[in-house]
Amino acid sequence: MDSPWSNSDTLSIANGMVRLSKEILDFEKYIAPTESETRKRSEAQKTVKDFIRKALPEEYTIEVFGSHVTTLTFPSSDIDFNIQFKYPVVKPTPVIKCKLDNGVSVDITVQNPAPSSDRTIAWIKQYPELKPLFMVLKQALSSFRVNHKKNFEPLSAKFSGLASFGLICLIVSYLQMHKPTDKSSNDPDYYACLLLGFLDYYSTFDASKYIICVKDKGRYYSMDEETSLIKVNYEEGKLFVINPDEPERNVCGALSCFDVLQSLFKYASNSLKARIENNKKPKSVLSSIIVVQPHKYGEPRNELDDFQSEYIYISRIGQATDYSANNRSQKRQRQDEDDYDGKSVYNRDKRTKTTYSSKKYYDDKKYRDDEEYYPREYRRPSYRRSYGDNYNNKHVRF
Repeated sequence: MDSPWSNSDTLSIANGMVRLSKEILDFEKYIAPTESETRKRSEAQKTVKDFIRKALPEEYTIEVFGSHVTTLTFPSSDIDFNIQFKYPVVKPTPVIKCKLDNGVSVDITVQNPAPSSDRTIAWIKQYPELKPLFMVLKQALSSFRVNHKKNFEPLSAKFSGLASFGLICLIVSYLQMHKPTDKSSNDPDYYACLLLGFLDYYSTFDASKYIICVKDKGRYYSMDEETSLIKVNYEEGKLFVINPDEPERNVCGALSCFDVLQSLFKYASNSLKARIENNKKPKSVLSSIIVVQPHKYGEPRNELDDFQSEYIYISRIGQATDYSANNRSQKRQRQDEDDYDGKSVYNRDKRTKTTYSSKKYYDDKKYRDDEEYYPREYRRPSYRRSYGDNYNNKHVRF
């Protein structure tokens, strides 16, 4: 089952928007820490603190920050520790990363206070919609990969993407400035409207004209105001979100490909809408942008790092384009391209097609553009359908 977060009652709801809204809330519960994960993280926290106490003098404090304290924890999330010394540290200290025997990963920093955790906790109380939207968007963005941007991961500041706190700020800004006034949390399609509204809004947001501020009730600054108000060097083409705790810093400073991220937002919106509009056979809407390891509803999901699932590979960045077939030959060509979707490749030795997972396919170089290994009709076409419901003569062109 590709949507183990929802039961058959939810998946049989006729209205696609209502079904999506219910799935969003179901996914929040599905991804929540299990009893075993909670116990292991508590053990890891005690182990690390005991080790630090034995290894260091007494003039310090240990702080836990990040998703472990904000409740925005994913199965593979690590625990972030900060060691704060009484006296200033002269030289910068690199992040210490390690994985304990029970499978929990930890990051240890020195003199790196994180006020963003306290602010996130306050926002979750102020905006109840923040948590379910964040959990869905983080899982979706973490699953996306762009073929022509090999070193870009949409939700990883280390790989030129968006930091988790940056995504939180974008959601908060949307809730502050653009939350639908004609909807309430009692409406059955409320969360679906918020998710699609978020994706549609930021897929067209003009980062060259406006700077986002999430402090207090939120607002936008124009570029003319930017120089005098926050006194920072704006980099053209970058999304700029003022850090509410350090106004001179850009929360999204690591994001180098905002145009690519916008296209991913558009792709996610198109995929969800296509699944909503196709009500002939009701099924999961959310599974069009979220991939987890299949299992039956009610069965336990994989825990910690074992939860990692396959990626959704996207060929080119752009909007869904209709390539209707004008004759039988074109129709056959489209069918061949659909069959070759990063999942089926031609085995020259056995003259058969072998199915591979998308991740295995892209990791295995012998199946990449090798004309000698398989015929031209099974090589990578100039454009290919990606995951989601943009199929049957529709291809996602980026």
